[in-house]
Amino acid sequence: MNMDSHNACLLMLISWIVLSLMVRQEVMAAAINDLWRCYDPTKTIIDCTYQNIDFKVDKTTNDQFSPTQLMHVKVSEVAKSRTSYMTSLTSQTKSFTPVDHILASYAMRNLLKFYASPGSAETAARALLKLEKNSSITIVTGFCVTERLVDGKKVPVAETDGPPGAVLAGETLRKLSYHVSYVADPVTCHILRACLKSIKVDDNYVHEFYSRHDEKEQVAEAHRLINQLKPKAMLAGELSSRSWNDGIRRNMNGKNINDWNPPVDEMLVQFKGRGIIIAVGDGGNEAGMANLKDNIPLASDGKTIMASGVYSDIPITSWNSNLGLQAIASVAAAVEGRFEWIPTPNQVIQLIEAALDAGAVEGVTQGKPENSLNGTYATRGVDGFAPYVHAADQDKIKSTLIQMKIKGLL
Repeated sequence: MNMDSHNACLLMLISWIVLSLMVRQEVMAAAINDLWRCYDPTKTIIDCTYQNIDFKVDKTTNDQFSPTQLMHVKVSEVAKSRTSYMTSLTSQTKSFTPVDHILASYAMRNLLKFYASPGSAETAARALLKLEKNSSITIVTGFCVTERLVDGKKVPVAETDGPPGAVLAGETLRKLSYHVSYVADPVTCHILRACLKSIKVDDNYVHEFYSRHDEKEQVAEAHRLINQLKPKAMLAGELSSRSWNDGIRRNMNGKNINDWNPPVDEMLVQFKGRGIIIAVGDGGNEAGMANLKDNIPLASDGKTIMASGVYSDIPITSWNSNLGLQAIASVAAAVEGRFEWIPTPNQVIQLIEAALDAGAVEGVTQGKPENSLNGTYATRGVDGFAPYVHAADQDKIKSTLIQMKIKGLL
């Protein structure tokens, strides 16, 4: 072979290699584009109901279960997503309402993994406003997180999340012409009374649920209170709930807390089918969160199922339950154009302080430095944050609702 032929062959070989690389590059680019389309963040893959939300009460009719029946219910522990968590998160928050963005503003405790349908607070408010004026609404709360010695006897201690929000929501609804009552375990009732007294409201609206963990006894107690109060709607917030797995009430660590929490969640079970049940939770182990149980994470021990086994018609998730309760009532007041009845930041601080002074503790550290992440701080507030942080969130709720009203979004 002469030199010219050799050079020609070499040139053809180089051309073939270059062409081959270009084709491969195009194929690879196409493959990457296809892969990216599979993870398109604009697609809603969490729940198709998040798009084009219809503000109606959830018509899902799930059976309620007794503690015994719950042990035989088989439900998938975790819903496996086909795409990444970040894709799911982007899809979900894309359909958030302005109120949702506030309720989900702190997401360090896996809230977004089981966040309720966007717009749920607005849905709940509209459902309540559809009731006739002077209708009875019962607010149920209570989550005892630890115990203390009092005169040599161990006594349960309630947390600050629940009672302040219940009272602020209840008194706003009362101004909207509804009859409001409160039901809780005896320990939480003490906190509720303190919160009501701090804003100079009569505490005779508070009713104690007292029952052992006995099926017949707790059902009878629930019937007694429901028949006495005759609610058309029941609003639960931060109410300790039996687990769907074994019927035991558990905290975020997976610990059995039945000894601290009477079966007040029986109120929701026995009220099913008799009126609207609205529930607020922040961890998934609260009464009314069973609708979301397939996505509620395990307890922090990584093995214990803590997800609620008690259903609601409208579950609402919020980074703290006080805020969720306040949001429902705030939306209702805003829809009616009564912005002056929306709870104020000062009232939020006032009621949290009243709860603390009455003996409630912040739920994350329980007022003890050794329970904090670094073992050096103890929070005097709610769910790891001081009262002024919660006051700011309520201020955001009110300001946001004013803007939504002006823009015709309510």
